[in-house]
Amino acid sequence: MILKLNVPQWHYSMLQDRERLGVFKWAIERGVKPGDVLYDVGTGSGILAMIAARIARKVYAIELDPITYQYALENIKINRFKNIELIEGDAREYVPEEEIDVVVMEMLDTALITEPQVPVMNAILKKGILKEGGRVIPQRVYNTAQVVIAKMNHIYYDEEVISEPLSQEMLYSTVDFHRINREEVSYYLEFKIPPEVKEERLGIRLNTYTQLTEDTVAGSTPMLNPPLIIPIENPRIEDNILRVKLSYKMGGDLESIKVV
Repeated sequence: MILKLNVPQWHYSMLQDRERLGVFKWAIERGVKPGDVLYDVGTGSGILAMIAARIARKVYAIELDPITYQYALENIKINRFKNIELIEGDAREYVPEEEIDVVVMEMLDTALITEPQVPVMNAILKKGILKEGGRVIPQRVYNTAQVVIAKMNHIYYDEEVISEPLSQEMLYSTVDFHRINREEVSYYLEFKIPPEVKEERLGIRLNTYTQLTEDTVAGSTPMLNPPLIIPIENPRIEDNILRVKLSYKMGGDLESIKVV
């Protein structure tokens, strides 16, 4: 089945990221069962809701932005889906009419900082919307950190992965979407770096890997968790060990990031 889609200009680049779309399509087709009731949170154009609706009994799809909501409404109509209920509203407040078997939520960004995946999923779990034993797509993310030579003196996305690495990549957090997570977090990290490294122009590169199913983990794509570089001011290096405290708010913004 070929879907017809109209999308706002900003959304077009997301749909052009075929790897990003493909892994979510794969996970939905593997993780959704006939008879399931599914909740697509932050539906955007409605494409994931429509992929799921070919399998699920009922899909609740919610979108906060009123302009994007109108595009999704048109897409669902022109593709003749009768089992999708589209809601314009805030998923932190809305409660579907029935318990949900599967939540699909693609409000992801590197380290979950600038998108509200964690606060929205926390609200869903607190309200008891997801059935006991219900599934979430994606299931979890893994966040890593690595010391690099920063190319700029401000936070930036390293989409071409050009910043030279100076340490091993370290797993520093796992965020499981089946449970309530803290939104404001801090981590104390230590990296071994080469002895000849100078203290200026050092940065931390954050990477996020997304586990969609038990056997499917996606890395970065242009529109899914591109690497994020955070320059370090006055780095502390002793005996070739760089020690930093990394703090940020998930669902906040880049300005919430602190590295000391």
